[in-house]
Amino acid sequence: MATQLSQNQNQFAQTALIGMAAEQPIDTVTCQINPNTTAPYITAGCAVKLISNTGPEKVVDITTSPTDGPVFGVIAYNPRSNVHVAGGHVEVHTDLNVLYLKSSAAITRGARVSCTNPTALANDPTVATDTSASDYTVGVAETQATAANQLVKIRVKPGFNVSISGTVYSVVSP
Repeated sequence: MATQLSQNQNQFAQTALIGMAAEQPIDTVTCQINPNTTAPYITAGCAVKLISNTGPEKVVDITTSPTDGPVFGVIAYNPRSNVHVAGGHVEVHTDLNVLYLKSSAAITRGARVSCTNPTALANDPTVATDTSASDYTVGVAETQATAANQLVKIRVKPGFNVSISGTVYSVVSP
């Protein structure tokens, strides 16, 4: 399943695609892709990080690996254009949105996952269970995958993987 797929917007039932919201979006923001990005391929499902900018606009860049971050969110599926360019604008799913992402291996429900962005046009961004305390994670798997190349519902909850056991810790301010 390649992210370049499109579907007829006039059909009654839409097929789930990478980066498509699985539930009503809660926090989706418009961002500009870094005009100086070196990312070779930018599409729905790519994890992004905020970068410094002197203007009022949110500017994001593609993460290069699970150790690159912190993750701000994930580029949302757009039925009109699913391959993006430097300087363009994208919708980014942030905290608590649930979306479909592609697995790179089996994933257990409740596991924290990290994202690997594609380096070639023929590849899709993928998520995998994160096992390293030094990684930035995209969120938590709400469904499970039994193998690679399956769509999994991920609740976007960016963080630093301080818990390898899969338990998601939260900090409450006094």
